[in-house]
Amino acid sequence: MSTPDRIPRVTIIILNWNGISDTLECLESVTELEYPEVQVIVVDNGSTDGSPSCIRQRYPSVTLLETGKNLGFTGGNNLGMRKALEMGADYLWLLNNDTVLERDTLKNLVEVTEKSPEVWLASPIIFFHDAPDQLQFHGSYIDWKKKRIVKLEGEESFPGYGENVSLWGTALLIKRTAVERAGYLNDKYFAYHEDEEYCMRVARAGYRCVVVPEARIFHKNSRSTGSIESPLQVFLRSRNLFFLWMDKLKGVDRISYFRRYLSHVISYGGALREKNLQDSVDACLDGVWHALRDLGGPRDPKISMPPFLRRVFLLLFTWHPFLWSSLLRGDFKAIGGNIMNRLAGPRIKA
Repeated sequence: MSTPDRIPRVTIIILNWNGISDTLECLESVTELEYPEVQVIVVDNGSTDGSPSCIRQRYPSVTLLETGKNLGFTGGNNLGMRKALEMGADYLWLLNNDTVLERDTLKNLVEVTEKSPEVWLASPIIFFHDAPDQLQFHGSYIDWKKKRIVKLEGEESFPGYGENVSLWGTALLIKRTAVERAGYLNDKYFAYHEDEEYCMRVARAGYRCVVVPEARIFHKNSRSTGSIESPLQVFLRSRNLFFLWMDKLKGVDRISYFRRYLSHVISYGGALREKNLQDSVDACLDGVWHALRDLGGPRDPKISMPPFLRRVFLLLFTWHPFLWSSLLRGDFKAIGGNIMNRLAGPRIKA
């Protein structure tokens, strides 16, 4: 790592997939960073919008890696991470191309991590780009007992240096040691939940993930994959949530989590069905089927949930999904409360 007379070298890895306008704005922001020891790698993930030639022309000092096809968030970043280690990086900063930085963001991140050998991963606080005073993310908490990751809300719950903190991959600073000992992102995920899985690996190894309150970025949010209800996101999230826990559990814990997973899927699919988002409903079902068959990577359009099983899930999505979801969770209190509310009927204002 660093010595008292040497500034740690940080390699920034930016993934681009047909997002040249955002990438150029992000690169402009990177050039204004106060931190002196920075190298930049842009991994072009098979863009078809002329991104590579534009990046070479505007930023000739940037190391540009062209994959030739979309390797996803995991594959593209892993390629960049390997190159960064070859280039002698002490830190790797995975940075979404739809982010804009403050000048001291990286400096503040490195200062905190350099003081704490037990910290392997760090993240700035993330604000919405279009609403710069509105907080988007300042940490999540890994709830090992209930098998869930809880996004922290409100300034009062800021996690600081607490145990079991989980970070987003939006602007994830990674110590070289973490990659050498914990490995790379899991290519099975392709995109979504891979950052949580990486944080879980670090936590289980006995090291820490932290949010640095002095470091801030501004995020445009899901420019490449669409909204959270888009078919691409729905497929990846519904599949990868299964991988996130089932790959780490054994015995009775796997059975318990499987019920929780089905509860989540029914609730998720029911909400999509209610909004008449049929393509997203199909994506949810195919995500479940890919999960059950342990099929990672991108969505395979040739593989769909069998018709009979699809009809069963569609019935659950349509007919009282709240009931089935609550039953699978064993949340009888919620079921009872819902029944009582229905029996009471609508309240009539005086």
